[in-house]
Amino acid sequence: MPVYIYGCSDCSEEFKVNHGMREKWDTCNLCNSTNIARIPSLLTKLKTTAKEAKVGDLTNEFIENAKKDLRQQKKGLDKKR
Repeated sequence: MPVYIYGCSDCSEEFKVNHGMREKWDTCNLCNSTNIARIPSLLTKLKTTAKEAKVGDLTNEFIENAKKDLRQQKKGLDKKR
């Protein structure tokens, strides 16, 4: 399942959710608010400007984040077994 990033207007935090493409998420995982919006994934990766980042930094950051996400998903699957 795809990973989506949501932002909460009430607690000003971002959180990730795995769900199908046609599903929608209604509540914040952190404060249970319904005042949330999906954030395009590309925008969260571009928080640092190109001037600040060295060549390959964004790619390395993306790879590290993907590895962390996979480890978390693996742990979740192991718990279900």
